[in-house]
This record gives sequence, structure tokens and C-alpha cells, in this order.
Amino acid sequence: MSRIRILPDSLVNRIAAGEVVERPSSVVKELVENSLDAGAARVEVELTEGGRSRVRVADDGCGMDPDDALIALERHATSKIASADDLDRIATLGFRGEALPSIAAVSRFVLETSSDAAAGGARITVEGGRVLAVEGAARARGTTVEIRDLFFNTPARRKFLHAPATELRHAVDAVWGAALARPEVTFALRHGSRTLLDAPPARDTAERLRDLWPGAGRITRFADAAAGIEVDGLIATGDGRGRPALTLIVNRRVVRDRLLVGAVLRVLRETAGGLAGGRLVLELRLPPDDVDVNVHPAKAEVRFARGAAVFGLVQRAVRAGLAASHGQVAVRRLEVDEGHVSEPAAAGYGGLLRARRAADAPPLFAHPAYGEPAPEEAAPGGPPPPRAHRSGARAGAPDTPFGRLIGQYRSSFLVLEDDFGLVIVDQHVAHERVLYDRILSRLAGAVAPSQRLLEPLLLELGEAAAAALERVAGILARVGIEADAFGPDTVRISALPPELEPAAAGELVADLLDRATSLDGAPEGAASEVEEGLAADLSCRAAVKVNHRLGETEQRALLDDLARTSNPYRCPHGRPIILRLGQDEMERRLGRR
Repeated sequence: MSRIRILPDSLVNRIAAGEVVERPSSVVKELVENSLDAGAARVEVELTEGGRSRVRVADDGCGMDPDDALIALERHATSKIASADDLDRIATLGFRGEALPSIAAVSRFVLETSSDAAAGGARITVEGGRVLAVEGAARARGTTVEIRDLFFNTPARRKFLHAPATELRHAVDAVWGAALARPEVTFALRHGSRTLLDAPPARDTAERLRDLWPGAGRITRFADAAAGIEVDGLIATGDGRGRPALTLIVNRRVVRDRLLVGAVLRVLRETAGGLAGGRLVLELRLPPDDVDVNVHPAKAEVRFARGAAVFGLVQRAVRAGLAASHGQVAVRRLEVDEGHVSEPAAAGYGGLLRARRAADAPPLFAHPAYGEPAPEEAAPGGPPPPRAHRSGARAGAPDTPFGRLIGQYRSSFLVLEDDFGLVIVDQHVAHERVLYDRILSRLAGAVAPSQRLLEPLLLELGEAAAAALERVAGILARVGIEADAFGPDTVRISALPPELEPAAAGELVADLLDRATSLDGAPEGAASEVEEGLAADLSCRAAVKVNHRLGETEQRALLDDLARTSNPYRCPHGRPIILRLGQDEMERRLGRR
């Protein structure tokens, strides 16, 4: 008897569903993309229990006649490609013909569609891939798909679904991305009785972003182009807390691409100010034959024919966009109201810098809040600008590079004074910046101290991650981490740098190995992104934390080390290290002015 057999269609569809349908948000994404390909001007999404119980997507697109609706439920049935040549210039979001049959195979599925309201439409009911009924239906032009009890017949898959709130968050992200990619289309999203999103047609992506995110601060546009590749982007400032949110769009398709994410994150790490709590929307347009969208079953990832050109252009565009969003900070006042700091710039920091330069003194760092002096400070040949009245309170003589050290506040912040007021240093991010520069120097060839562990750490990471160790073992060794393979799916750590606690080492190495997989197919030089990511992660994990008491000697040593870093005012992730509260502002608030 033959041991090789052909699987029945019902089982093939359930296997395909495992590739295409990961969770309710996958269903939302596939159905919304079908609606957009059908030319819909309005797309409505309704969810129950985050989509675990019910997903309904309705549109006013071209619809289908009854015969086409039945064929659409067969595997690899599509109207979007006809020959092998079409795969080289795909211009639609869906083309594989797998979404509908895969979804129907693992749910209770109802399709209602009509291409002509006068001729009537069809309603098709499917359960677990088996067609139960085909009947006529009166419906306006368009399509409605309703899915209930996702994975009801595959309990092994259903048990991996998360809580409704988590599944809802992923579904909202899917609709958000589609809405940003198609601002001309109306989108509505409801969860139970609540309307979570109601976005009317917008003139452009910036207006759509405002509709989706009312809390967006200043929105900065940027653009660049080279070698037939165009980049448009938006940077929206947020509340300054948390990681920035990224939306990546390639030829109007929302994607998760390691190459693009790596290019953006690398710029965010190296650019003072970062984008904490904000959002970045990046749109790429390039010839369809320069991008392969057929490398992922759910069409969530793409591959570029000219990866190096895309990588470099994206970095250049994002770097310019961040610079434009920050602006040139030659401030007249810094505000303390609503969490902003205020200080008149009269004779400010720039004047002190000029005086030190004229005296050939060691240069001070130009704090981003002060920048270079304003034009009226240095008006050649004219009278000096009027100075604000001061109370006469004077600062003590500086005994650190940042002023006179007063002490530690709440075992978390260092407090100093200088000629302009109070200086508050966040000890964790200050130490993080010091360690980051130190680790980068080790990666560049400096000697890395290392301590052997009494008992090696064994990390069971799976074969794919363990196989990536060979690519990054040299990088780990240069920062003082000794790691080697210990079986097909296990990594052994035998030595660590003195800054890193063993408890944090496992997660750090696992994250690095995951990041290393992004090097496949990436341009030459992208490996440095892995090194910079390692330096940022290691410095964050090893830095002193809040509520950690530092002696005076340790405080001064930290400030001295911080002054020698490449950027003493921003941590590797873009967070500010130093806050200044001006003397003039304090006196005004205390009624002395």
C-alpha cells in the first residue's frame, strides 16, 4: 500500500487556514482588503468579543453574481491574476484566492453579495468548509461577509486566541492601517454597541491621521525620492511616553517588513529626540516589479529587488523628517505650564558658550533647550538687549560639568544648579547613555571586560534562533558575552560583562537572536543595526534604576562620565536626560517678578 497520499480538500483548506488566518484580526485584514480591491467607497467592520465570536465586514464595492460567489469559495479562485506574468506586477491587495475558502474552513460563514441590485444577489452559508445553503437575497450592490465562532472546529487553534481585549487591539490596528493607506475611503468600526472608529473620506493621509488619532500633536510631512523609489511620511508627536507606533505602507499595502522596521528604528535610536509616544507613517511607492508581495501567505511581508537602495532612502528620509519635526531650537522661552519648561533666552546659554570659546576653555555641550543665541543677543554694533530683572540670587560655583551638585532626589534624580536655574538629571537614562557609548566603543574594538559564571545559563530558544547564534557570536563576544551552541535548540552563556545581571542576560540574548534573523536578504552594512540594537538593549538593562541610592562620589562619577558621551542630553532611545527649570520662571511663580 502506498504511503504517500493526496489530502482531501477539506483538510487542505484547514491547513491553508492555519497559514492565512492567525487570529480575528487576520480575518478583518483579508476581508477589508477584498473590499478595497472591489472598489468600495465605504467599509464597515463589526466585531463581537474582539472578533472571537463574530466578525462582519460590509462594503459597497462591485459585488459578485451568484455563480462567481460560489467559485470564490474554491481554493485559488481569483479575478486578480490570470497568468504567471501577472505575479511580476501585482497591483491589488489580494490575489492568491485563499482568503475566503480558508476562513470558511474554520468558521460558520455567511456570504451575501450582489453586483446589480435590480437583478438580486446571493446568500451562501458555509460551516467548516461545507456549503449548507445557496439562496437568493435582495441586497444593494456590494458584499457582506459574516464569520461566527472562528476556529470552532479546530480547538487546538482556538485555545491560542487571547482575551477579547487583546484580539480587539489587533483588529483595530488592522483597520487603522487600511484606513491610513486609503484615506479616500470611509471606514467604520464597531465593537458590540460601541463605535470605535468613524472616519469619513479625507483629503490626504495627514487629515486621515488626525481623524483616527485626535490626540496627535504636531504633524510633520517629509518626502524623498531616488532611483524610481518615492517615500512620503508623516511624523506625529505624542505624549513623550512609550515606544513610537509605526505604520509601513508599500504601494498602498500595509506590511510588516524587517528591512523597513530596522531602517526606521536605527534612525530613531541615533537621533536626539526620538519619537517617544508618537507615530510615524511611512509610504513607499515603487514599480510593482521591484517588490515581491508573494513571499508570505497572509501577504504581510514583502521583498525588495533593490533592498540596499530602499534601506538607504528610508533612513535618509526619516532622518530628515525627524530633524524637521524637532526644528531649530533657538528658543525665546521655555514653558513650565502643562509640563513644559520656560526660560527667557536673554544672554542665555549661547553667550556662555561664546565666552568659553573666546577664553579657549574646554567647550560645554549646547543643551537642546537653549541652542545657539538668538539674533538679538549678538546684534553687532548695537546696544545690548535689555535684561530681565532678577532677585539677586546667585548660583554656587560649579563643581561638575553641569553645575554645582546639590544631591539626589528620591534616589532617582540628581539635582544641580547653574547660572540659569535648577538642573535635574535622570540617573537611569544618564547611566544608560554612558553605557551605550561604552558598549559601542567595545563593538568598535575596545577591550570588553567579562566575568565567567559559576553555572552557565542554558537558554532553550528553538532551532531557528539557536542557528542564528553563529552570525552574532562575534558581536556578543565583543561586548563581553560568551555564548555557544549547546545542542540543536539550546544556547549556553558562560560569561557576562560586569554591568549585566544574569537574570537579564537570557532575554537580551534571545532578543538579539531574533533581531539577527532580519539580516537575511538585508543589504550589506545592516548588521550594524544589530550591534546598535544590542548596545541600546544592554545599556538599558544594565543601567542603574530608579530608587537606587548613589553616594556623592558615584553621583559625581556619573556626571563626569555623562559629560564625555557623544550626546549627554538624550538616551539611545531618544528620551531626554536633563531637565532645566529656569531661575526666572521660578521667581515669576513665587511672585518675585
